[in-house]
Amino acid sequence: MKKETSGKTSMMDLLEKKLDGTSEQVISSQDDNLDLEKVESSQEVKNTTPQVISSQLISESVRVAYKERPRVSFWSPRVSAIMYCLKKTIPDFSKSAESKTLLEEALSKKYPELYQLVTDEMKKSD
Repeated sequence: MKKETSGKTSMMDLLEKKLDGTSEQVISSQDDNLDLEKVESSQEVKNTTPQVISSQLISESVRVAYKERPRVSFWSPRVSAIMYCLKKTIPDFSKSAESKTLLEEALSKKYPELYQLVTDEMKKSD
C-alpha cells in the first residue's frame, strides 16, 4: 500500500508508472529473457532495483531531474535532529551537501546498475 504524498510525484512513482508502458530497448538486471508481464503485474516496487527499465525511462528520468524536480524531500524527525546538531556544531556544514553525499552513496550500493545507467545518461546530457 502506498502512502499519499503532498501532491508531488516522486521519482519512484515515475519509475512505477513508466514500468507499465516500457517499450524500446529493455534492460534487465538479471535475465535478458525476463517476462515483462510479471513485472507489469507487480503491485509494489520491492527493495531491489526494478527488473525492467527502458532506455527511454532512463532518459526521461534524467530530463525530469534536471528540468522539473531536482529536489528530493522526505519526512524524518531523526534525520532532521541529527542535521540540526551538525549544522550548529560544524562550521560551514551544509545539510544539503551532506544529504546528497550520503544518499548517493547509499543508492549506488543498493541499486548499482540503475545508478550506473543514470550516471551514464547524465554524462550524455552534460
